[in-house]
Amino acid sequence: MRITSYIIGDDLHLEEETSVTALPERIKDGRPRWIDIVSPADDELRSLLRPVVHDDTIIEDFILKERNLPVAHSEKELYFEFPIIRDTVAFDHEYISFLCMPSLLVTIHDHEIEVLNKLSQDLCKHLHLQRATIASLLFNLMAELVEKNHYLYMDQREKITKLSNRVIKGQNSIDVKTILHLKKNIGRINIMIEDQLYCINTIQIYEGVAFDIGKQRRNFNNLEDEVRNGFRFLSRYENRLEDIHKHYELMLQERTNNRLKVLTIVAAIFLPLNLVAGIYGMNFEYIPTTQWEFGYHAALGLMLLVGFSMVYYFYRRGWFK
Repeated sequence: MRITSYIIGDDLHLEEETSVTALPERIKDGRPRWIDIVSPADDELRSLLRPVVHDDTIIEDFILKERNLPVAHSEKELYFEFPIIRDTVAFDHEYISFLCMPSLLVTIHDHEIEVLNKLSQDLCKHLHLQRATIASLLFNLMAELVEKNHYLYMDQREKITKLSNRVIKGQNSIDVKTILHLKKNIGRINIMIEDQLYCINTIQIYEGVAFDIGKQRRNFNNLEDEVRNGFRFLSRYENRLEDIHKHYELMLQERTNNRLKVLTIVAAIFLPLNLVAGIYGMNFEYIPTTQWEFGYHAALGLMLLVGFSMVYYFYRRGWFK
């Protein structure tokens, strides 16, 4: 388990704490703090949070591996799980747990989150908060996580555009599994932003002493609008994928029809030839021209003449176009 503690300084920058004092003693000064916990064990998490959390069920919501609801709250604590997609290859959801208390914000996650690490460094050096409150700190963290959604949107748009160009050019290397894979990824992003929106709405309607949205309400409203815009992006991408899928199916159907047309032409050409061959192949003793010296050559010439005549006929009718 790795624990990093930050305190909001007077200049509205974050300051990393190096104190080894126990957490309950540190928060007695009432100064807003952010505790970031990575890869905790269950027992470690219990021992760390039990002295500062009033509702034991909130602690269990942190620790339980299977959760039915992403939000839990009491009068003095607000807990929610904010989803992100960290791995753009597997596209699996990862949840960052947030625990809000009047002067303490705790984040817990199983893996290192590059976005949070970078933001904490920037808030320590270059950036500063609008206000020295937990609400302002929480907004900055969530806004940075939501900002990463746009990279997912742009990545999917680029892949869909490349796929569309390949379909338009009629390339044969396209696999329908690629289209279905993109649809599945967009579906997972949709689920992620639905849960993100639920968390943001919970923050806005929460009434209790654990979290005071204060003057950050407009910022959270803007954040909600930004998340909702994701639905519009994904809806357009889904429509484009559906059009690509239909276009691809039409292209395959046309290719199949062309092959069937070739087979039909070949069968039509050989049908009269088979008729001639069948007539002269009958097992009768007396068949006209069978004893003729040039009978074989005449029959072969007739078959070639019929074959070329039918090819010319189909060509004139435009069957080879």
